Formats: sequence, structure tokens, C-alpha cells
Amino acid sequence: MKIYYSTARCLVLPFLAALPILAQPQIGGGTCSSSTLNGTYSLTLSGRDLSSSVIFTSLLQGIGTATFDGLSKVTFNLTNNTNKTSGLAQTQSGTYSIQSNCIGTVSITSGDTATYTLGVYNNPTGTAATAYFITGQDGTYSLLGSGNTVPATCTAGTLTGTYAFNGNGDALTSGAISGVNDISGLLTFDGTSAVLGTWLVAASGTSTTSTISGTYSVASGCTATATVKDTSGNSYALVFTITSTAGAFINSGVSPLIMFSASGRPL
Repeated sequence: MKIYYSTARCLVLPFLAALPILAQPQIGGGTCSSSTLNGTYSLTLSGRDLSSSVIFTSLLQGIGTATFDGLSKVTFNLTNNTNKTSGLAQTQSGTYSIQSNCIGTVSITSGDTATYTLGVYNNPTGTAATAYFITGQDGTYSLLGSGNTVPATCTAGTLTGTYAFNGNGDALTSGAISGVNDISGLLTFDGTSAVLGTWLVAASGTSTTSTISGTYSVASGCTATATVKDTSGNSYALVFTITSTAGAFINSGVSPLIMFSASGRPL
């Protein structure tokens, strides 16, 4: 029996030794280069800053676009809300590079000074990624961002019908961060200029439902803005980037009482 066992072992092991070559997944592999990101993508950017006592003192939520030239240059066009200011337009530019494993870097040198780790994904053809993420910091904030390809052009009619959305944000009191909250609801666009909806804000064990109405406009580059009021008379400024021809969007909102970021999809 020992002889048969040893012989079988000798015959089987060489066969098994060849199997891991086919079974092992490749770690860190890919077929990426700087040309993998080429064109205009949506961009949502959030930043946080802590005081020495580990209290959040500053928050940033930016919505806009990121344009990669397929070689080495990148431009961010953002509308930023913070707990101190709202609706601040900012253009940032710099350089980027992507390694073959689809990880790279972004260095912003104009409009701000920031360094990011860059990752690209949703790259079915191996030549054109449809999505990316960035993680990094500037002189004030720890920053996190992401984006997807956007339609070639948009009109007010691109946002038509009812959209469900949800996100999270922070409560504000005289520009200071006073709490956290989550927001979800429905927005209905008439395809021309009017928007109305209902949203629920949950914070600190309580929830408030508000009905809102106002107007919106869409730029050809697939960014949009809206100004709405709730039934209590509170005004909110909303900024959108449209991420599909079906009107899906990312958006940021701010008022003296709340700032938030969210994403929406058509019903």
C-alpha cells in the first residue's frame, strides 16, 4: 500500500503544480495609461478640517466637472459650498498621470495647491474608463472626490420628470457646524424651468419633512443650478452635475441652516 500511495503522489503532484498558474488572480494589474481618462467627467468633492481638539471646524462640498486631456493636463471647474460661504466658483488646474495598474496621481498647482491619489475603473474596453476617484489634501482640507462621464451636451429638458435622491450633510448655526444629518426625497422638474419636491431631513433623533418649490436652469456643459424655498420660507441654493442622458445627477445644497451633498436617479 505504501508503494502505491507514493507512486500516486508522485504522479499527481506535478499535475497540481501547474494549476495555480491559471487559478491565481492578478493583483494590481491593468491596461491603463493617461489616455484612459480623456474628456469631461462629473466631479463631486468633499473636504473636512479638524481643530486641535478634534472638532470639525470647516467643511467643503464641491460639485462640477473634471476635464482630462488624455495626456497629462487636468482642469477642475467647481462650485463650492462651505459652512462659511456658498456658491463660490473655482477653477483648478494641474497635471495627472496613470500607471498601467490604473492608479495614478493628480497635482493641482493653479487655483489651489493639492495632491491626490487617482484611481480609474469601469474600463470595459481597456482604453476609456468611465469613472474615477481621487483622495488627497490641500492646505486646509482632507479631500475625497469621484466622478463619471457626462453627456456630450444637456438642456433644461434633460432634467424632466421625478427623481429620487438621498445624501448626507451637516446642520449649521451662524456658520458653525452644529450637527450632522441625512436627507432624502423627491424632486420633480418640468423640463423647462420649474422644480418642486419633498424632502426629509433626519438629524439627532428627529426628522423634518418639507415641501419645496423654485426654479432651475441647465448649462450646455451639463451643470445646473436651482433656487428653492420650503414652506417655512427657508431658501436653498442647489448645484447639480448631470451624469447621464436620463438626467441622473449629483448635487450639493446649502442654506443658513444646512449643507448637504446627494445623488439622484429618475423614477
